[in-house]
Amino acid sequence: MYQIMGHFEKYYKDGYVLVENVYSHAELDECVHEITEYCNTNPQRLFRAGGISIPDFLGRHHLPITHKMKDTDKIHDTLRVIFGGDNYRFCGHNDIGVNRTVGWHKDKLNGDVERYQVHDIWKEHKGEKHEIVKVLTYLEDHSKDNDGLKVVPGSHLKREINEAGAIQLRPKKGDVIIFDQRITHRGMERPCKDLRILVSMGFGKKNIFTDEFEKGTMVRQNRQNGVK
Repeated sequence: MYQIMGHFEKYYKDGYVLVENVYSHAELDECVHEITEYCNTNPQRLFRAGGISIPDFLGRHHLPITHKMKDTDKIHDTLRVIFGGDNYRFCGHNDIGVNRTVGWHKDKLNGDVERYQVHDIWKEHKGEKHEIVKVLTYLEDHSKDNDGLKVVPGSHLKREINEAGAIQLRPKKGDVIIFDQRITHRGMERPCKDLRILVSMGFGKKNIFTDEFEKGTMVRQNRQNGVK
């Protein structure tokens, strides 16, 4: 099954897994062309914070080729293993980052939108628990540089942000990283000289934790897109 079953235990222990050869180079090159063209022709629609971001590109931006990434069979084959079946859904969290820099963090609701996450994401509620993942795809090769994702294995089970034990991931072009969004992670520390595009999408178990996260996420993304 596409080398998936061997990833299962690693994912739950470390909080992430790297799935190889999900996309062809040609598929990703089409996305790069579409995204760079969009950025060049729609500068007023970009959100700028530590680089360029296109929040909610699936819902509010015309990028039909890149939109197809959400329905890639190989991604959903892996997600079915992680979630133990089809009881999961896209949870609204999606963006494209172009040469963005960001410090250590966990992908949870912060600031004023934190109020939407009523239930503690590190505790169970009525037999359910927080099970939300981010599917991360770099559109370039990062197998020989340090511009890819850094993670702290096992930190998805810890509330605090502590970068001790961090490792550098080096995905090849076409690989996909799937991680529990509570994991402590970061991207580049400083802008790189070459183009670096990152496509992110979130999927969660169909439960109250995902519902609450989606509500806060959509408020945040709408605000970034200038929508009240």
